[in-house]
Amino acid sequence: MPFFLPTLGFAGLLLCVLARPAAADELSERLVLSAFPGATLVDSSNEAAVDHAVVMGSIRRINNQLRAEREVRTTGELIRATYRIPDPHDRHEAFEHAKEQLLAQPGSMLFFCQGRECGSSSLWANQVLNNSTLYGPEDNQAYLVMQLDSEPQRFVSLYAITRGNRRVYLHVEQFTPEQPVAETLYPTPATMLKLLHAEGQLVIPANHAADPETAQAWVNLINRMLRSDTRLRISVNGDQAPAVTRQLVELGIRSQRLEVGEALPLGAILIIKL
Repeated sequence: MPFFLPTLGFAGLLLCVLARPAAADELSERLVLSAFPGATLVDSSNEAAVDHAVVMGSIRRINNQLRAEREVRTTGELIRATYRIPDPHDRHEAFEHAKEQLLAQPGSMLFFCQGRECGSSSLWANQVLNNSTLYGPEDNQAYLVMQLDSEPQRFVSLYAITRGNRRVYLHVEQFTPEQPVAETLYPTPATMLKLLHAEGQLVIPANHAADPETAQAWVNLINRMLRSDTRLRISVNGDQAPAVTRQLVELGIRSQRLEVGEALPLGAILIIKL
């Protein structure tokens, strides 16, 4: 069928410009993480000044409407890239490769889910990520979103899936708001627990001196995390470790589960799994 550019009209031309495909070399310069070795870029786009929701929780459909447990919606630049991971590498390798790059940068992981706890893969693929290639068995998926404390502020989301045909894909979304999100965003206790079990430690910016209200919110999250796994024992490190440990005991956490560690880091809390 012939392709007639004039039939697009101004709005269509503008959409093509705003959502144009991004070349692999351009992506490597713009994205804050590098692609998995040998991965093939199968789809990409770069949209400027787009209204976008960063999903930070599980999703479901209610009355034919997509509902996310938590999200942040604002306007900014959205870069999307979908990679096919080469055989024989699996989605765990690809996901960990990208996750470790993000964790090496200053910021906070806001949400992390795996398998069925993420919700419907069809909803993720078709309504959140807008890429049907990412649809697969719900047991074979993983998703995370991280807020990077960079200049400019960025949110980076990862979605990994092993499809029914055993092909593995990793989808990356990098969102840069036009105006930084001023609201303090916290991870879920379940996300903190997963990260602690996976990495063995957590760094929390719970500076009581700088912001007592935010610091108390972090202590409450640590309390909820510990209550979700009653066998977990931790070492609390940092110059505020004694105060944080005392608060946790006052909130009902048994002192036998807590150990005061070193006085570093300053102005933050380092939690180590024992």
